[in-house]
Amino acid sequence: MPETYVYYHLARPGAVLRATGADAFPFLQSQFSNDLKNPGVEQPVTYGLWLDHKGKIQADSFVLEKNQEDFLLVSYDGPSALLRGQLESRLVADEVTLTDETENFCLLHLWPAEPDADLSELVDRLADPAICESWMGRRPAAFGCWDLLAPPEVMGKIVGELNMLGAVAASAEDLHGLRMVAGVPAVPQDAGPGDLPQEARLEGAAVSFDKGCYLGQEVMSRLHTQGHVNRALWQVTWEGHEKLPPATEPAPLFAGDVPAGELRSRVSQDGKALGLAMLKLRALTGYTLLSFSPNGPKIVQLVKDLTQA
Repeated sequence: MPETYVYYHLARPGAVLRATGADAFPFLQSQFSNDLKNPGVEQPVTYGLWLDHKGKIQADSFVLEKNQEDFLLVSYDGPSALLRGQLESRLVADEVTLTDETENFCLLHLWPAEPDADLSELVDRLADPAICESWMGRRPAAFGCWDLLAPPEVMGKIVGELNMLGAVAASAEDLHGLRMVAGVPAVPQDAGPGDLPQEARLEGAAVSFDKGCYLGQEVMSRLHTQGHVNRALWQVTWEGHEKLPPATEPAPLFAGDVPAGELRSRVSQDGKALGLAMLKLRALTGYTLLSFSPNGPKIVQLVKDLTQA
């Protein structure tokens, strides 16, 4: 990537839903894995998950509170139809209206060239709160990055100003690669409907263990106090990205002839491939190399258990 002090990537969000009504706050609080109570914080932004009753991840999002009866739910990749369907199926007598506003917005990821650089002054300059939302994001890494959400015509002006300041546009592949190097899972690709937050190291950032009841809370509490998970998201690598055909994820991985899990995502870098894989911990005993077929060539190297990072 070219030298610069800041990079940006312009995209369309997976979902932007607006939840309004007298019961908006208590309803969202009863469904969201994180605590939306932020005393003393004006218009807080909270990252969390939407779980099912078994504690499995259905989607993730940021919840932006405009006021107690007006919230924006913003998801990087979660389809708006899925998120809206999940929430509407749980509405009973709640005075809540859900509106899909995804097509009205663009999403800008902004991150510094130097990991410790503070972009808050730049964001304040770019993001007029009357027409643009901004918050600390999770891509390409979990810290030091910003998200800006605005209508296309507003975002066009922001991008123009960034270009005048010497910022460099990054591709989706650049963003994807940096995210994977940082070990930040994408929902639902790396951590989805069959997975628990603890299997992808999401419980610290996205789950509250102190708030009251919410969907999936009993499972989260049990795992927090006395449980453990049997799988974990790992960084893996192998030589030669051509060893796996394009667009084959999820791809099965094997420890000898034993199914060990599956590769969820990957990126090619300098003739190597870096991937994120959900693996069965018991199957890994005695193994540092995995294969793409039973008793196949042992080429997939285990790099890091992200739940232990």
